[in-house]
Amino acid sequence: MTIYADAAKEKFAGLCAQYSPPVSYWRLGNAFDAIIDYLENVDASAAAAAGAMVVKQYQASLDKLGGYDHAWFDDFGWWTIATQRGLGKPFLSGVKDELTGFMTECWGRFNANAPYVWDRRAPGTFDDCGPAVIGGVWNEYWKGTAATYPGPKGADPSTGTLEGIQNTVTNAVYLIAAQRLGRTDPEAKVAADREYTFLSAWLFSEEPKLWWPLEMEGAARVRERVSHFASGRAAPGFQTDWAWTGDQGLILGALVDRMSFDKANYQHLLGAAKELLNGATMLVDGNGVLRYCTSTGTVPDGDATDYATGPGVFWRNMLYAWKNNPDLAAFLSATGYMAFVKTNADAAMRATETTDFDILTNQLAILVAAATMLK
Repeated sequence: MTIYADAAKEKFAGLCAQYSPPVSYWRLGNAFDAIIDYLENVDASAAAAAGAMVVKQYQASLDKLGGYDHAWFDDFGWWTIATQRGLGKPFLSGVKDELTGFMTECWGRFNANAPYVWDRRAPGTFDDCGPAVIGGVWNEYWKGTAATYPGPKGADPSTGTLEGIQNTVTNAVYLIAAQRLGRTDPEAKVAADREYTFLSAWLFSEEPKLWWPLEMEGAARVRERVSHFASGRAAPGFQTDWAWTGDQGLILGALVDRMSFDKANYQHLLGAAKELLNGATMLVDGNGVLRYCTSTGTVPDGDATDYATGPGVFWRNMLYAWKNNPDLAAFLSATGYMAFVKTNADAAMRATETTDFDILTNQLAILVAAATMLK
């Protein structure tokens, strides 16, 4: 057992102690993904207790939110991804029925609502906010949407807030969820192919492009949200010089899944994944520790609490790439990436934080990655 595994055990215990409301519904789903990685790669002895904890707090956080109809659509993406993963792990078999129910409900709501925000807007409203690239998903219905459609309806896409926009995170978690469910569900496979077609165009056709090549050759980032509408109007809130670290990880994870079956585009996808991995090495502070966003620009809506989850999202998807794609595993092993992982894991071990839920989630993710990759 490595020193990183021992440190991960401490962070896991600290995270479990904080795993309950007032932590928000989606952030519990995000942390569940990190917990699964810990149980699978470090120590599964607490799996039964962890599974029971997640089931209990899933309902508690949903109740605090006011029920499913009050959740943003991308919340369902985080939980679809985590529960789908959990259902594939024998150590969580004791909560299989509950996880199945959560996954079915979350994916059903995500898929039945998020792709149709533009189509279901009230007639004559927000006509200048139509998508420049047809397709994709949104995170909330807009003001005036008929009450027959379940979900929040307070968004005004013309204001530049987080609500009711087409952003990278919502589309990325939708694609990951659809691709993974699509391995066995033909309808989800159709949704995945539709979303992949959209994202392939959206990331590269927006001006400025959402795919952001960097000054270092072979490195890139993805920007956070749509930059303009079909009318030519600039999308409020778009920042050319700002990116979220979590988006880098989510798109990486989606590319890894796509490479597993899209052999015709494999080399293109592999190249894009390598660019995102390289780009992350430039998203660091003065000590080489991964930041949750760029040092330029400003956090949308000042929402540092949610965006602070970014490093953990990235580390989990980097580990997913290392475990599931031999070419990326070789790339990570041969490019000095292990030193990057070590720097961040060492920083997590030195950290004394014991109560901040998102910091603990981030630290658990990098320590599990280090325990798995630096053997």
